[in-house]
Amino acid sequence: MYRQESGNMQTWLAGEGQLLELISKGAPLPHVLDKVCTALDMQVGNVVSLVLLSDDEEHTLHTIAHSAAKFGLTAFSCTPILSPNDEFFGTLETYCCFPREPTPSDSEFIERAAYLAALAIQQYNHDVETEDWPLDWTGATGRRPCEGPPSSN
Repeated sequence: MYRQESGNMQTWLAGEGQLLELISKGAPLPHVLDKVCTALDMQVGNVVSLVLLSDDEEHTLHTIAHSAAKFGLTAFSCTPILSPNDEFFGTLETYCCFPREPTPSDSEFIERAAYLAALAIQQYNHDVETEDWPLDWTGATGRRPCEGPPSSN
């Protein structure tokens, strides 16, 4: 990965707008999270990012850490993904090909990416919850929307 121009917030904001549009349209969660990670990787440069959801099994983390070490990657950043109510959704993991720490600009992009990931997960959770709701349109009068007025028999 190559880093885009240092401090190129305009590029990030354009990409952020596209990500928000994907989220609002209900794009599949894996697709949105992949786009978030790709945008972050391109902005920071020489990193690879991934999202670990809170319901991922614990051995997944060990597998990823082992694979990263196997390929010479070191931990660059690990940021919690939190809902507005501080519910833990997962982590945004970022690995680098050489040891270094995030710059203040990198940290800002990482925080924004974690926020976008939280929005996507929250939207996905909302969509899943509403799919389970039974739809009963009978209302107080006991009639369905396509029926005429209740009979007075």
